[in-house]
Amino acid sequence: MKQILSKIEILSQNEIEQIHEATLEVLSTTGCRLPHPKVLKMLEERGASVDRESGIARLPRSLVERALRETSPVLDKNAPHPFRRWPYRAHPGNEANIVDYQATSRRQGTTEDVIKGIVLCNELPFVADAMPLVTPADVPAYMGDLYGYSLCTLYSKKPYGVYICSPESARQIIRIWECVRNEPSRAGFYPNVGYLLEPNGCLSFDHLSLEMAIIFAEAGHDISVGPMAMAGLDAPVTLAGTMVMQNAYNLAGIVFTWLLGKGGAWSGSAHTVDMRSMLCSFGSPNQVLIGLAALQLGRFYGYEAYVNSALTDACVPDFQSGFEKGMTGMVALLAGAGGIGAQGIVGADQGTSFEQLVIDNEWTSAFNHIFELGVEVNAETLGVDVIQKVGVGGSFLAEEHTLRHARQTYWKADLFNQASWDSWMANGGKDVHVKAHEKVQAILAKHYPPKPQISPAAIAQVEAIIQEARMNPEKFKA
Repeated sequence: MKQILSKIEILSQNEIEQIHEATLEVLSTTGCRLPHPKVLKMLEERGASVDRESGIARLPRSLVERALRETSPVLDKNAPHPFRRWPYRAHPGNEANIVDYQATSRRQGTTEDVIKGIVLCNELPFVADAMPLVTPADVPAYMGDLYGYSLCTLYSKKPYGVYICSPESARQIIRIWECVRNEPSRAGFYPNVGYLLEPNGCLSFDHLSLEMAIIFAEAGHDISVGPMAMAGLDAPVTLAGTMVMQNAYNLAGIVFTWLLGKGGAWSGSAHTVDMRSMLCSFGSPNQVLIGLAALQLGRFYGYEAYVNSALTDACVPDFQSGFEKGMTGMVALLAGAGGIGAQGIVGADQGTSFEQLVIDNEWTSAFNHIFELGVEVNAETLGVDVIQKVGVGGSFLAEEHTLRHARQTYWKADLFNQASWDSWMANGGKDVHVKAHEKVQAILAKHYPPKPQISPAAIAQVEAIIQEARMNPEKFKA
């Protein structure tokens, strides 16, 4: 078969429906905090019980079910992978700190780091898009997100985005988008913007996040929902209870986006908390279980689900890192994940590493080889004629059949070792971390500093918006 059509499931239909019913009960009895006057008014008009003082709305079953009906995509839910698209590309993440090569300490990111990260995203073929890999600390904190977005606008050869932190940043990012919306980058794509809405606590969204979502919706842009329930913190420690909370965040978010006339989304990016460190765990075996359950729930509602897999708790690219990324990432893709976690991150949001991003590009290439190649069976690939020609004790090395198919069948590693011990030692005996650093240096030597990807007129407009932001910090205060 050319395509891998696996179907890995962990929940029975009855168990999925139990989680669904438990979620509806939580939303209708305990409710969810949505402390924005406009949102509460819309909810009240549609039958929700609203406490304006606390900002808590209790969402009746009928309201949630209507939002689901009117936003859920139409698809064959029984298809093995209704959303499966190959080749798959990794997506980068954003962190506050950067971990330099072989460093034993972290440091805050700079503008230079942001631009270098964009260059790496541009040149790594299995990285789908760009974003500031680190928030620049050498600009005023209130505009770090806006400035990072502006740098992506100037230099990215791929689609890009940023995590947005204030309503004013949202407004100014939309202004930047308007400057370049009709101008394709030199790489040929048109820019796009949207907002990722996330809860800020147990059954709670905050006013600023809701305001930012409204700003984007009213400007005609998309909103997606990205909750990350954590077992033992803002969700019960049991994985079933965590699924109820993750589902509650998603369904409340779907109701909200429906109120604004936008489509819904369902995110499976839940985690567990390590009870010893109280850190969110990125690489535990629970990520496999959570990912499988989340993918089934997302499909139950008709949504493509993304899960936070292919991540690690390791703070450097080592065996633990590779094991955890491979374990959780492969299972998620086999189960039909529409996307897996942001790459380039070391530890559970402990920092960003250029070398880790290069390594992540490598294993993404290997994953694509597996899922794109498959095992295609036909007269040509069965090779009966060439087997008969070579005969007993022969070799296929010099055969034309080998020449025709070798390039497609063989995956050639860029970083991972495929050489003998002697050849490996003759080339310095370098491990993958060393090779990744060398590739980072080679890419930057060739492509840094980058050339702007937009016109001089657009550059001037973007720079004017950034200068205006520097001169008016009071606009960014909540």
